Amino acid sequence: MRVEQQIEYEARSDAEAIQVARNRLGRDAVILSSRPVKVGGVLGMFRRNALWVTAGILVPEKEDYQSESRDRMVAFQHLLEVRRAVGGNGGGPVERRAETMQTSAFTPRHQAVSGMSPAIAAAQAYEVNSFRRKLTEEDLVSKDVDEIKEILAKVLTRLDKNDDDAQVGDPDDNLRKLLAADVERNVAVDLTEEYRRSSAGRQFEHWLASKVPVMGSDSIGALGGRKVLFAGPTGVGKTTSIAKIAASQSLWAERKVVLMTADTYRIAAVEQLRTYAKILGVPIEIAADPKEIEGALKKHRDADLILLDTAGRSHYDDGRLEKLRTLYEAFEPDSAHLVMAANVKYRDMLGIIDRMGIVPLSAILFTKLDETSSYGTILNVLIDFSLPASFFTNGQNVPNDIEVARGDYFVDLLFNNVMAKRES
Repeated sequence: MRVEQQIEYEARSDAEAIQVARNRLGRDAVILSSRPVKVGGVLGMFRRNALWVTAGILVPEKEDYQSESRDRMVAFQHLLEVRRAVGGNGGGPVERRAETMQTSAFTPRHQAVSGMSPAIAAAQAYEVNSFRRKLTEEDLVSKDVDEIKEILAKVLTRLDKNDDDAQVGDPDDNLRKLLAADVERNVAVDLTEEYRRSSAGRQFEHWLASKVPVMGSDSIGALGGRKVLFAGPTGVGKTTSIAKIAASQSLWAERKVVLMTADTYRIAAVEQLRTYAKILGVPIEIAADPKEIEGALKKHRDADLILLDTAGRSHYDDGRLEKLRTLYEAFEPDSAHLVMAANVKYRDMLGIIDRMGIVPLSAILFTKLDETSSYGTILNVLIDFSLPASFFTNGQNVPNDIEVARGDYFVDLLFNNVMAKRES
């Protein structure tokens, strides 16, 4: 890469830095560096904080837009490994993989990366007729939000009760296993009682797998539509998860994917997604204002999939949460995925759902399953709120460390065993 039309300037915020770069250099402008400085004032007093920004346009020395998909994949993987090796995006040593990248349920199981077929047969055959009905009327949106609030109030009331006098009786092995996996007692009791009534001789693990709500049986169904919005707190791996999905859909399923970001609060987040887009060879749109979304959607009306990355928000930041609602109304997504880290305590998950439930949620994407050994909190959330899981991510490697959420996969994690994938 070489830099063309490099400029330097002062900006008051990350968002302004990006906007100035785009205004002066065009939509291909990138932020090369930024550093905080003190400016203005009188006699050294009353100085204000600002950013000194260097921007420019990156031009490849030799562009080859017809490169093979697997070449992009290798570059993509290498980028993530280098970033992790130098302590970026989670830090820690680079985990050494086999010579060929590990396949998963998200990857076509019959093929290795070195021999990718043009598309996943299942993806080609899947009829996108069961997408969640688009919410276009305010009363329907409010109804979904109110339902989450009502469920949350019931769950919090239950948790605040004193469990000392709860009827424990003589718990059977299934109840013991659930409690040992940090499944909340009331959820565990309800599940074991339901199992006794309706198991019909099935093994408990297989029966429980059928009770885990999931969004879809494959990646297309799990996404839930053409326009997909991702929201969540800061630091949960939202942008990396979107990159994994984009890589799978564009490289393996050969779908026309568009990346869109409204995260103009952090320069690094925008540039990270822009880098992913360049490697994958997919377009990216940066919406500094919700009003720009309509134009971007018209521009890419022929796209098969549009993935919108929103700014990571503290669920206590009321101002930014209101902006999330405005963004939702402008984008009108077919599905909205709440991204949450699996290593978060149950009460904290409830707080996130409470605040992020300002918009109707279609599913939950759980990240960082590799950073915990206790998965009961996930089951608590899925059962209590009847929200399906869409994807599970279990590492930083792109695009490998992601799975379409499945009940049997989750139960394997929950009980730390290897269960049969077929009904006996």
